[in-house]
Amino acid sequence: MLSTMQRLQRIWPIIFFALLPLLPLWRCVFLGQAIGPFDEIRQMAPWNGPSPDQPWDVLQADSVLQFYPWRDMVFDSWGHGQMPLWNPYELAGYPLLANSQSGGLYPPHVLIGVSHLPTALGITLLAWFHLAWAGLGVYFLARRLGANRVGATVGGASFALSTFMLAWTALPSVIETCSWIPWMLAAIFWLFESEKRLRPFALLALSTGMMFLAGHLQFCAYGLMAATLALLALGIAKLKTGKAALLLGVGAMALGGLIAAPQLIPVLDYSKFSHRKTAPTEIGYQAYVGNALQLWEASTVALPNDDGNPRTWATSEAGRTSAYWPQYVKPGANFAESAICIGLLVFALMVRVPWRSRKLWPIAAVGLLALLIAFGTPLNRLLYFGVPGWSASGSPARIEVLFVMCGCALAALGFRNFEESNRANFIRHAVLVVLAAIFILTILIAPELPEQVAFVWDSSRALARSSMLLGAITALLVLFGLHTRNPKTKMFAVAAPILIGTFYIFNIVPTGHPLEPVQIEPNARIAAINGHWGLFGPPKEAILPPNTASLSRAHELGGYDSLLHNDTVQYLKSVNRMDPAPPENGNMMFIKPSVDSKRLAESGVTEVWQRAPDGSVVKTPIAGPGRASTPIGTAQITQEDYQSVTAKASGPGLLTLRDRNMPGWGVQVDGKAAELKGTLWREVDLSAGDHTVVFNYQPRGPALWPLTVILIVGLLGVIVRRPAGQDA
Repeated sequence: MLSTMQRLQRIWPIIFFALLPLLPLWRCVFLGQAIGPFDEIRQMAPWNGPSPDQPWDVLQADSVLQFYPWRDMVFDSWGHGQMPLWNPYELAGYPLLANSQSGGLYPPHVLIGVSHLPTALGITLLAWFHLAWAGLGVYFLARRLGANRVGATVGGASFALSTFMLAWTALPSVIETCSWIPWMLAAIFWLFESEKRLRPFALLALSTGMMFLAGHLQFCAYGLMAATLALLALGIAKLKTGKAALLLGVGAMALGGLIAAPQLIPVLDYSKFSHRKTAPTEIGYQAYVGNALQLWEASTVALPNDDGNPRTWATSEAGRTSAYWPQYVKPGANFAESAICIGLLVFALMVRVPWRSRKLWPIAAVGLLALLIAFGTPLNRLLYFGVPGWSASGSPARIEVLFVMCGCALAALGFRNFEESNRANFIRHAVLVVLAAIFILTILIAPELPEQVAFVWDSSRALARSSMLLGAITALLVLFGLHTRNPKTKMFAVAAPILIGTFYIFNIVPTGHPLEPVQIEPNARIAAINGHWGLFGPPKEAILPPNTASLSRAHELGGYDSLLHNDTVQYLKSVNRMDPAPPENGNMMFIKPSVDSKRLAESGVTEVWQRAPDGSVVKTPIAGPGRASTPIGTAQITQEDYQSVTAKASGPGLLTLRDRNMPGWGVQVDGKAAELKGTLWREVDLSAGDHTVVFNYQPRGPALWPLTVILIVGLLGVIVRRPAGQDA
C-alpha cells in the first residue's frame, strides 16, 4: 500500500502544473476576458469603438479573425451533434474541417462543444489545459532523462511559461500542437528503457495522433522531425538491444497517423486545390529564409524583452508606436515569430548539464538542429526543395520551439549537478550569470532604424536594462537557493522564477471582451468594401474585418483563410477586376472599390457595405437572384448547418445555389439522389412542381471517426492501467 506522502509525491506535479497557467491567464480566469486582441479589432467598423490601450500586432489579430471564428463554429457544430465539415458563411462557403487548424475532430474541442460552453470560456480552458500539459510533458521528459523532481519541475515550468508558448497562446493551434511533442519524446525514451513496452507504445501513438488532430501541420512536421531524430539516435546507440523498440516506435507513430486520418484525409484532398500550391523557386526560397532569425535576435535567448515589448508603447514628440523595434528593420518580424527565449536561469543551468552522458545526446541533437534551421542555415534548402509542401509553410524561425523545449528539459538535468557542486562552482555560476547578461546586452548592435521611429530603440534599451537587472538578480537568488540543503529554501528557489516571471508575462497574452454580433439577414449575402490591411497599425478603412461575419452567422463573399481553393481566388479576382488580397496578406480575400456590381449580383450578394464620410457603415441593397434561384423565381433556403443546406424551390428548370461546389457535395430532391451539376456553384435540374432539395457535404475521411474514437479510448485504457510490478 502507498503511504499518503507517496501518493502526494505522485500527484503533486499534476496539481502544480494545473495551477501554473493561472499566472498568464489571470485576466481570463478572474476578469472574464477572452484570449485575443478584441479591442484592437473593435475599433474598426461596424463597431467603431475607442482606440485600444495596446499597440497593434497583426499576427495576434489572427486570433480574433481566424481562430475565434473557427473555434466558435466547431463548438457550435458539435453542440448540435454534428461534425464541423463546412463553413457556409465565408468566401461563399469552403471546407472547415479541411483546414487542419480548425481542429474540427480534436477531442478537447469535441468535449467543449458537447458541453455547450461559451466560446470564450472554452478557449480559455483549452489554453489553460495545454499550457499545463506542455509543462507536465517536459517534466516527464526530464524525469525520463534522469532529472530529479525539483529539477524536472523547474524545466517544465520554464517551458510552460516560456516566451514562445505564451506569445502563441492567442493562436491556439500552435500551443495545442506543441504541447504533445514532449510527450512523444518522453514516450520514445520510455520505449527504449522499458522491458514492458505496451504503455510507452500506447503513449507514443496517442501523442502522435493528438498532435495531428490539434491541427498546425507545420509544428506537426517539427514534432515528427524531433521524434524521428530521437528514434534513430537511440536505435543507433542501442543497436543490439534497441531494434524492437525502434520498430515499435515507427509503428506507434504510424498508428498515430491512423488516429488522425479522419481529419488528415480531407486536408490532403483539399490541399490539391490550394492557391498557395506552387513549385519551389530560388526567389521563393530567398524570401523564405529572409524570415529566419537574424543574429541580432539571438539576444532574446536569455532576456525576453531585449528587442522591446510589442504590447507597450514607445512615445516621442512625433507620437507613439509599438516598442518592438525589429518590425521596422525586418519584413514580417513579429515578437511571437522570434520568441527564442529560454531565460537566464535555464541558460545558467545548461552549463552544468552532464554532456558526456550519451543518453542526452538525442535531445541535444534535436535542440541543435532546431537552432540551425531557425537561423536560416543551408539546412533549410534541403527542406524547402526536398520536402513536398514545405515551400508553403511559415517562417523557419518557428522551429525555435524545439530549441526552447530541449533547453528546458536539459536544464532540469543541470539542476542535479549544480545542486551537488561545491561553493567554488557556485561562485563560478554566479559570475557566469552576471557576465552573460552584460554580454548579451552589449553585443547587440541595432540595425539602422528609419529616422521617424529611431526613438523606439531608446525605449527598448531602457526596457532591456531593467529586464537584465531583474533577470540576473532572480537567477542569482534561484541558484543560491538551489545550492543550499534547506528544503524551504529550495521551494523558494522553484517559486521565485515563476513569481518574477510575471513581470514579463502579464502583457504577453492579449485579452479583451469578445465582439458583439452584427445584425444581418440570415439568408442574405453581403459584400463589405474593405481597404488595405495594416502591418503597423489598425486598418481604418476596414468595414467588416475578415471572417467576423461568421460570428454573427452571416454570409459574406470575402473572407480569410490560410487554405483557399484556387478557383475561389480566381473568381474573386474577376469580380474585383484586380487581386482581391491586400499586399500585406495573401490569404485575405477582400471586396475592393473596383468591384463589378453586376458580378456581385451574380455571386448571390444582396447587400453592399461601404464607409460613409462620417465613418459609419452604409448598407445598400443590390438587385439580383440571391443565393438560391430558379428560372421561375427565387428559391427559399429553409435550413442550413455545417454539413447541409435545404431549400424549397419550384420547377421546371435549374436550381442554382450560389455556394461553392467542391468535391464531396451531393444532392437529394424530394428524398431521392439526384445529379449535382455546376462547376463554381451547385446546380440541380428540377421537374415541374414544388420540391424540397437537400445538398449534403460528405468528404472522404470523416467516416473513419468511429475508429479514431475506439483507438483513443483503447490507448488511454492501456496507459492508465498499471499492472502490478510494471514500471512507471
